[in-house]
Amino acid sequence: TVTVSGLTLSGTDAGNYSLSQPTTTANITAKGLTVSGVSASNKEYDGNTTATLDTTGAALVGVIGADDVSLVKTGASGAFADKNVGTGKTVTVSEPAQHHSEHHQSFTICNCHWRR
Repeated sequence: TVTVSGLTLSGTDAGNYSLSQPTTTANITAKGLTVSGVSASNKEYDGNTTATLDTTGAALVGVIGADDVSLVKTGASGAFADKNVGTGKTVTVSEPAQHHSEHHQSFTICNCHWRR
C-alpha cells in the first residue's frame, strides 16, 4: 500500500467539504546488480563447454548504501556458449546448485580477461 499525503482542498466553498487522503498500490522491484572481477581461463578443445573461473576479485556492483548483500563465489560454475574452438567466446556463470531458489541468478562475463 502506498500512502498519499499533501492533497488539500481550496476554493470559496472548500470549508464545506472534508478530504480523506487516498491510498493506492504500486510495486517495488529488485534492483539489478552486476558482478565485476570474474575471468575465465582459455582451454584446449575437450568436447565440452565447461569453463574454469577465477572469482578471486569478484565483486558486486550497484548495491545501495550500506545494504547487507554478499556475493557467494564458492561453487560458481562457468560454461562456454558452445564447445567449438574460437576466440573471445562468451562464458556464462551460474551460482552453485545448493543456492538455487526464486533468487537464482546467472550472469555472463562481459569484457572477459582471458588468461592461459
